[in-house]
Amino acid sequence: MEINILEEINPKLDKWILPDKTSVGNSIIYDFTFLPNDWMKEMLKKITIESLTIKNVTATTLYRYNYSLKHFFNFLIENKIQMDTFEKLTFEETEKYLFYLKGKKMSNSTRATNLAALKWFINFGQTLEYKGFPKKQVFSGEEYRAVKVEDVLKTKYIPDDVMEKIKLALLKEENKMLKNIIEIGIDTGLRIGEVLDLEIDCLTEDLAGKPLLKVNSIKNKTIRRIPVSIRVKRAILSLIELSNEGRKALNSLNITIYWLKRGRPARYDRLTQSNFRGMLRRFVKRHKILDENGEFYNLTYHGFRHTLGTEMLNNGMTMEEIAQYLGHESLHSTAGYAKVQNPIIQKEYKKVGFIGKIVESTSNLSVNVDEKLIESASLPDGTCAKPIDSKGNTCMNFNMCLLCPKFITTPDHLQTHKNHLDRIQKDKDSYMKSEYIGTLDHLEKIESSLKEIILQLEGMHYG
Repeated sequence: MEINILEEINPKLDKWILPDKTSVGNSIIYDFTFLPNDWMKEMLKKITIESLTIKNVTATTLYRYNYSLKHFFNFLIENKIQMDTFEKLTFEETEKYLFYLKGKKMSNSTRATNLAALKWFINFGQTLEYKGFPKKQVFSGEEYRAVKVEDVLKTKYIPDDVMEKIKLALLKEENKMLKNIIEIGIDTGLRIGEVLDLEIDCLTEDLAGKPLLKVNSIKNKTIRRIPVSIRVKRAILSLIELSNEGRKALNSLNITIYWLKRGRPARYDRLTQSNFRGMLRRFVKRHKILDENGEFYNLTYHGFRHTLGTEMLNNGMTMEEIAQYLGHESLHSTAGYAKVQNPIIQKEYKKVGFIGKIVESTSNLSVNVDEKLIESASLPDGTCAKPIDSKGNTCMNFNMCLLCPKFITTPDHLQTHKNHLDRIQKDKDSYMKSEYIGTLDHLEKIESSLKEIILQLEGMHYG
């Protein structure tokens, strides 16, 4: 039976401990004790209750917004800013808060959440025209872009050498629950909340007998079934076995119930995100998984998700396929993976430049393949010297001509190449989608080739 959180709220209290069985735990705590005065407490309680009533945001998200607001009030205290209501909050102060967050040692996603918390409550109060809220807009709309002090996706993509260390560490890891959950993350890219919410009936099979995993996403309130590896199947079966006694003790279907030794008293309980993050930190230290600077690698479970998404793009899957598999609400999240590049590959490629041929004319061009002549294939911007291989198979390297040593072009195609480059530079996102290009790495190789081709062709054309 679904629990009605609203029935458990006592507005007179400044701390609400409400039942809510999620990967965060069996309850969530809304704490208003840190707020400086009665007006702030009553107003934020009111907005929280109304948000839960109209369900325009989940209880878990509101819980995060609630504790994230502490950073804003710490900011006011540290900067000696007196604020009895939000009415005198200005754009300048929200900008100062942004720089305050950027100066703190926290991840970009945490900064974004802290900023989102303030925006949520301010915008809610302004929309409903509550007294005590600013009359003018106090956010520029560019906050989330500004809060990214570095490429978030690059920081979340796990380098190959670190991934190898993780895989070796898993061979030695004695904590079976931790080992299983990490293997699931590497192979499926599931969010940690999705893994911690897996239940005993999550594993099924398709018509061919291949394993499918039923995933319940609290974030976007959907259920999806995804094909998984044999390793993931083994990990799920292992979690079912490991959680057997705990499920009986708690009368639960959840397969990440474990014996919590650190609790007082020790007891069976669901593994929470907080406890798992602690396990992950200890895993890194226990197996001495270091970054390029010789420091302990800052491993996050979400890193497995970004790494898998990037590899999927590099292996030719479309954004639509990846979005469906990973449970993205929109292609905007998926498109972000294209920003991750391999700087070594990019650097080496730029040394090479265009690897095809540039000639004055392709008239009467033919190529000898297995002792028989095959006419070259005409392309909009040049010629392919080998459209058919020795076995008679047509080239299947879609959108790779400019990166192929068999590609030949001439001064007659100079304007076509210029138009091509102009189309890329005007809108890279649209170009990638229209040409089915999965990674920015691929796109930049094409762009680099075009620049080299145009430079050489102009030299031939103008003597």
